[in-house]
Amino acid sequence: MMGFKRMAAAMLAAGVLLGAPHASAQHSAPTEVETAPIAPTSAEARRADLTFFRENFMAHDVAYTASARAEAERRIAALEAQAGEVSQAYFELELARIVALADNGHTAYFPGPRSRRFNRIADVRFAPFGEDFYVLRATAANADLLGARLVSVDNRSIAQVRAAARSLAGGTEAWRDRNAAYFFESPEQMHALDVIPRADRASYRFQLPNGRMVTRRFTPEPANPDRLRANTDRWYYPAPMESESGMRTLLSVDAAPWAFREPDQPFRMRDAPEIDAFVIELRQNNSAEEMDIAEFMLDSLEAARTSGRRNIVLDMRMNGGGDLNTTRAWVRRLPRVVPGRVFVLTSPNTFSAAISTVGYLKQSAPDRVTIVGEMVGDRLDFHAEGDVITLPHAGGAVLYATERHDYRTGCRNIENCHGSVVRHPIAVESLAPDIAAPWTIEAYRAGRDPAMEAVAAALGN
Repeated sequence: MMGFKRMAAAMLAAGVLLGAPHASAQHSAPTEVETAPIAPTSAEARRADLTFFRENFMAHDVAYTASARAEAERRIAALEAQAGEVSQAYFELELARIVALADNGHTAYFPGPRSRRFNRIADVRFAPFGEDFYVLRATAANADLLGARLVSVDNRSIAQVRAAARSLAGGTEAWRDRNAAYFFESPEQMHALDVIPRADRASYRFQLPNGRMVTRRFTPEPANPDRLRANTDRWYYPAPMESESGMRTLLSVDAAPWAFREPDQPFRMRDAPEIDAFVIELRQNNSAEEMDIAEFMLDSLEAARTSGRRNIVLDMRMNGGGDLNTTRAWVRRLPRVVPGRVFVLTSPNTFSAAISTVGYLKQSAPDRVTIVGEMVGDRLDFHAEGDVITLPHAGGAVLYATERHDYRTGCRNIENCHGSVVRHPIAVESLAPDIAAPWTIEAYRAGRDPAMEAVAAALGN
């Protein structure tokens, strides 16, 4: 999780950064090769992609167990044998399932770029709350679905559809669900894995907020490389994207809690006199194009110190990562600028270097730091770093991992651990919330922030 600028260049080149203000890991330029002008979906092209995949992904990723690697090799061979028989959607999704066998959040076949190569419904957008998925955006014709829970697709229960989506990614189940909506919204992809019977349409069943059940049949738009680029966590923010039009949102911008306002601002801070606290929000662990994180960290420390507030709240819930070295010294200093308590807010979207930051904060003042919210998006033992490769014909962007991060032991006596963690260990028993305060659809619909409410309660406000 080092060298974000190199990673950003790589992922932009691969089409992976989809308009979100953060990223999960750092890598050099994507590995590409010059290819002969053959049909990208031919058996020849697929076999060439599989050879490239073996040489540039399987040969480098270290997250697989021995048994998982053997299963991956078996499935690659099977896919190679079927190269002229399967659909392009199946080919890419099976590769994603092979990648997911590593069961590692940083070992990934990116679903956002893949989604633009297949059809996708334009009528609604889903986001997870717990294990359920709700409509947070809808066209005017389907505005009655805002806030509705997805129950089934073509009579396949959400549990069945979700299980298929989870097979496409590694890591925790909550992390896998962060990108599951790309699958739910594409009949072509669901059909390729035999989840639904047709690729050109699907019937979605919803439970409305009033409890009534409704079914809508949606016809998807065809594949489009210029389709609106947005990570699925962007739908929590009601502010429209610049290129987004014709969509209604469950919340108005004015009704959204502070945490879900100003989506284009990577770093924010505010005074919270009602809880005698100063609030700092980091949505990424690296500088943005127009905002230097080092300057922000210095400014935030000074603002917190001079605010006269007794407590600090650090909101890391929408922070997908960056460079763990960027915030290490700052977060260790954070507890020293106030005399009271330090609260750090986390969620399944807290990932990669954001988890490292929470770990450094927790161990810097374990008696004063309280974690509030939901479990972070990865385990305490994972693999990261590595590189992004781009399949020369299919175009899929695939991330492999080359170094271990163990935040239980601080990488002590563990081979191939990331150098920064070896030099500056993170060793914590757990990063589970001390106070559980998950986002719920009810709280979201009401414009409430459960974690901030939990902080207020903990402080007796």
